[in-house]
Amino acid sequence: MKRRNGIILSVAAVCAFVGGGAQAESASEILNATGIHGGLIVHVGCADGELTAALGVGESFLVHGLDADADNVAEARENIREVGLYGKASIDTFTGDRLPYADSLVNLIVVDARCESRDAGSEILRVLTPRGVAIVREKGNEAWLSRIPHPVSRIGDDYVMFAKPVPAEIDDWTHYLHGPENNAVANDALVGPPRSLRWSAPPRWGRTHEELASMSAMVSAEGRLFYIVDSAPLVSVWYPAQWKLVARDAFNGVKLWEKPITLWNDHLRHFRSGPTHLPRRLVAVGDDVFVTLGLDAPVSRLDAATGKVLNVYGGTERTEEIVCHDGVLYLMVGTSEGERFGEGLSQRGEPNPTASRFLVALDVESGKELWRKNAKGAEFILPLSLTAFGGTVFYQDISGIACLDAWSGVQQWLAKRPTPSQRYGWSTSTLVITEDVVLCADRKMTGQASEKVPAAATDLKWGVTCFNVPSVSRNGANELIAYSMADGRQLWSAPCGEGYNAPVDVFAVDSTVWLGPGFSQGYDLETGEVRKKFSAKPGPVGMVHARCYRNKASTNFIFTGRDGIEVIDLKEGWAGNNSWVRGTCQYGILPANGMLYAPPDACGCHRKARLQGLNALSSTLPESAKGKPVSEEGRLVKGAAYGNTPAGESASEDAWPMYRYDAQRSGTTGAAVPNTVKLKWSTRIGGRLTQPTCSGSRVFVASIDSHQLHVLSADDGQKAWSYTAGGRIDSSPTLYKGLVIFGSADGHVTCLDGRDGELVWRFHAAPEQHLIVNHGRLESSWPVHGSVLLQNDELVFTAGRSSHLDGGIYLYRLNPLTGKMLACSVISHLDPVTGKQTGKEVRGSFDSEGTISDILSADDKSIFLKHMCFDSSGKEVPGENTQPHLFSATGLLGEEWFIRTYWLYGTNTGAGYFRWANMTSGDSTKVPAGRIMSFDDQRIYGYGRVQHSGAWTGHRGDSYHLFCSVKVYQEPPRPAAKRGRPKPKGSARKTFIWSQKSPLIVRSMVLTADKLIVAGPPDLARKDESGRSFSNPEEGLAALAGRRGGRLAMISTNDGTTIREINLDSPPIFDGMAAAGGCLYVSTVDASLICLGEAD
Repeated sequence: MKRRNGIILSVAAVCAFVGGGAQAESASEILNATGIHGGLIVHVGCADGELTAALGVGESFLVHGLDADADNVAEARENIREVGLYGKASIDTFTGDRLPYADSLVNLIVVDARCESRDAGSEILRVLTPRGVAIVREKGNEAWLSRIPHPVSRIGDDYVMFAKPVPAEIDDWTHYLHGPENNAVANDALVGPPRSLRWSAPPRWGRTHEELASMSAMVSAEGRLFYIVDSAPLVSVWYPAQWKLVARDAFNGVKLWEKPITLWNDHLRHFRSGPTHLPRRLVAVGDDVFVTLGLDAPVSRLDAATGKVLNVYGGTERTEEIVCHDGVLYLMVGTSEGERFGEGLSQRGEPNPTASRFLVALDVESGKELWRKNAKGAEFILPLSLTAFGGTVFYQDISGIACLDAWSGVQQWLAKRPTPSQRYGWSTSTLVITEDVVLCADRKMTGQASEKVPAAATDLKWGVTCFNVPSVSRNGANELIAYSMADGRQLWSAPCGEGYNAPVDVFAVDSTVWLGPGFSQGYDLETGEVRKKFSAKPGPVGMVHARCYRNKASTNFIFTGRDGIEVIDLKEGWAGNNSWVRGTCQYGILPANGMLYAPPDACGCHRKARLQGLNALSSTLPESAKGKPVSEEGRLVKGAAYGNTPAGESASEDAWPMYRYDAQRSGTTGAAVPNTVKLKWSTRIGGRLTQPTCSGSRVFVASIDSHQLHVLSADDGQKAWSYTAGGRIDSSPTLYKGLVIFGSADGHVTCLDGRDGELVWRFHAAPEQHLIVNHGRLESSWPVHGSVLLQNDELVFTAGRSSHLDGGIYLYRLNPLTGKMLACSVISHLDPVTGKQTGKEVRGSFDSEGTISDILSADDKSIFLKHMCFDSSGKEVPGENTQPHLFSATGLLGEEWFIRTYWLYGTNTGAGYFRWANMTSGDSTKVPAGRIMSFDDQRIYGYGRVQHSGAWTGHRGDSYHLFCSVKVYQEPPRPAAKRGRPKPKGSARKTFIWSQKSPLIVRSMVLTADKLIVAGPPDLARKDESGRSFSNPEEGLAALAGRRGGRLAMISTNDGTTIREINLDSPPIFDGMAAAGGCLYVSTVDASLICLGEAD
């Protein structure tokens, strides 16, 4: 079960690498020798970059080359661009002693340079992942190599190699509840409160909050992370699910492989209603992954490194739970939910219940059946109760807790304990096995009002709903009973309670037992005596009830889901809230490898501050992340064009000089575009593109993932010049007096001469060089958005991701002509010393202070970062003094159209299940909102969901319209709202000047002097009779992906009628149009930039 060589390398294979030969062959030999199948590779002393490029050819690799010579860097970049790998493989200048990476990030480092620092070996070991390998040219590095504290092997005449061992302080998480023993406690001393982002990966959101969670299972073993996720588009939950199994490197998030899952539980099953077995269908042990690749599929054994199928175990079809222990698979085969009822049940496409259900033990290697036992009827085994420890197997059936010999299946003892005959779909007992004691928490045989409930005599019945079922008690009493491992006799008992739509938490940490939901006292494992008491009561959290998933723990902490990831220190008690990050519904979080893994959620709470995506979080802050403003010293690099660029005039009204035209991000220009246009030119750029910016005879557009800025002739689309940055350029460059200025994800702001691309200046905005991995690319912990802001002839931008992570978000002001730093302040809502949230949080608000980064906007006096407002000195302006402006709680660049996101022109948004659709603009609740909007001095034009009663539920509001409304509503003050739950009427009704059904799905919008121009794919999806799915989902998805072409429409601003429509070969990217010089420039989904101008 453990096939990877680990630190035992093939000397012969590496000799082939150092002996010369083609670079592709050398790269292959390196990878074969080290056993590295994917992850992050660093090449120090990359020279011309040919070997660097060869190392990055595989789909599962991200490669970074470093060299001290600027000419080498330029040549290497060009060579990698020529083979089409730039971005996936990238090159940077490096002359320092400290490698520019977060701790434990790099899987393989190849050193072909002389390292002057005496601490080079320690530095290499710092950045290597556990099991990571270094191959080093010995000449010039002898001194520091002699101090490596781990075995070093000589390879041929020139090279040596060594590996980083796995620290004893970290742990895997192989099963749903840690291991086969079901004790959800990581034996991990390094995992702790989330303070620093190590990596982030898609999707940014779960598909839906009201239905089945989009993440079903997650486990980790041998430095890899595996999970089952629904990757269907977020734009509508009515599209069919697209389930898949994904493998990533656990330390840097680089995707290793993925496999489709053909059939899963219906994704429209009601939220908070199970089924309990989904997270038990995935197990990873050593170099093996065991999984059911479908609801009705047999168990498959996969190679963890490659995803290759090694075994398919016959006769295991319809397996619901997998436990692996000591080379044996213990499988629950057959349907646990044989009888279901409730309003939340949806089972489209699911197979019929099985007639039989059994527990079977199989040898992992041969697949041979060792024994089996009935698990149905009078011997019905409760879901999630199957465990294994030592030479024994345990489970709870409807008669009690059973102990079996692991090799024969012969029962050793049975501790009788009845269980209720009916349960909610999420409900089951909790069975935890320790060295000498068996712990079982289950409901007592009394209901919510202390009435007796019937005991199960056969298969359980399941209520599938998150709400109340009259015949099933929601809050019945629970009790933990401890049994002797040896003979099943009862040792002690204690009261306990279920979580919110989640089974009881039972954590055995060393010799102490902690019980949910309070965790305020620890019980002696052997006697049940209270050994420790402290206050586990949280500070105020915005949520009114806990999250609907199991909590997790480590040797030092309990991580609860009352709102976000609250931390209880097992020595000191309550340690603090972290409401800006949470686990996903029905699964929660995963603590392992010294980090917390937080899957994507579909939550409406804390949306302005909530982290997005699948995030790996460390408790260790970078050296500089102390929340203090940075010094200007050493940050500005002056280029060859510094001081030699003639200061041009400001862009004319006919230009499009920045993202969405101006500092307000209005998407509106005074320029005119003719009603009749045709294609003037089309130039393929490649990759994901930004919205273009235009001035004079030049058009500027960035290819986001390849780190490149491209400049084209506005006349014919010919490429004038290009520039490669050190990281992603995620949005439009800004044009100012003949200069091109943009930020990049490596934490820099770059200023170029707009005529020829010569460097004027480059400013290092990140407090230090500290690279992590974000969505498959290396980025700084403090990235800068591509689109920097100009306000009153000053350049304004931020560097950072979250006001709660890595010291916060740095807000800068620079002189745009010289790059001189004028001011810097820090937006932080986490005390860097105590780790406590500094922002206010009010119970029942579903919200808290804080933000994640986004593109800035401005008026003449204020800077806006989403809902936050700052004056010219960088000081935050109180919310009551904020002026209405365009923003989105989740970010203007979010193109996925997650159900609980939108743009608005106002001052703030609500949060939580009942309030996420509520908005304010000062005292008014009539606020223009939509998926995309443009505005002038008086009016807002937008494309958004039709207002309806019950807006907070989201999915019923999937009818769209084009609209025009007043920019700011004036209405008399309203009386203060009464306390209690708001009435389910959504946000206030808006009065539209006009509303029209759109002829297309509007993904881009520009408002010109006399018309509204919209473009996007055709709207081809059609609802079926149920209203809960599409009759032609393939056609609808093809249109969304750009495979059915695009359409562009000219719309009258007077009444919304269509003036003219034209077809496009490809639809625009989201918010991908600009108008200038009488032409329309469109960045398209097929990676081209096109120009539409006046027809003959």
